Amino acid sequence: MINPPYLASVEITRRCNNRCVYCHQEKTETDLPVDRFSDWLDDLAAKGFKAVAVGGGEPTLHPDLPGILNTARQRGFTAGLTTNAQDPELVIRLADEGLLRTFGVSAGKGRWTELAPHPRAIVNLLLLKNGLPQVMDWAIHAIRKGAGTLLLLGYKGTVSHFRPETDELSEAFLLLTRLGRKFKIAVAADDYTRRRLCLTETCGNGFIRIDINGITDKCCFSDCEYR
Repeated sequence: MINPPYLASVEITRRCNNRCVYCHQEKTETDLPVDRFSDWLDDLAAKGFKAVAVGGGEPTLHPDLPGILNTARQRGFTAGLTTNAQDPELVIRLADEGLLRTFGVSAGKGRWTELAPHPRAIVNLLLLKNGLPQVMDWAIHAIRKGAGTLLLLGYKGTVSHFRPETDELSEAFLLLTRLGRKFKIAVAADDYTRRRLCLTETCGNGFIRIDINGITDKCCFSDCEYR
């Protein structure tokens, strides 16, 4: 159990160099200034937050990502991000310098297999409707590359033809946990998926999201049915 508050997800850029068919986030050349990020961290620290996840967009496109992460470290925060793996060298360098406690890498995007075996990597497996074969293919490929952690994510959004049925989510989680036991790797599911599978009655404990304009939200995704 997590005693809130704990994690703040902060949108640091709206730049993106991927065009995912299921994504409807606004894409602009807007970046969060480091000094404003620093001010927000001071406020979060005063409220007891301990960790920050920087996102976007694609966080590696922020022109001063090292400065953002250094600021977090100076304030005593642990930091993470999720990347589309278009620039794996940058992510590995930041992780090896101790600026990233963990990072999520989206399976199937960019050069994701170069990041999958890193000891700080979490391989994100996004399940779209009728996408179970693809998820399992990614999982097996990740394991063969040496991945140590897999995370199942169910699509959450308003486009119904992307949303997997609960039975498909359940089967994906079952098969992935069997793989985890067989190969002795960590397998988990995000709060949304766990809630869909009745493994929890709540989600987002100890979590807030802050968009690039400073607007806070207790939900990680505005179109989720559990909002």
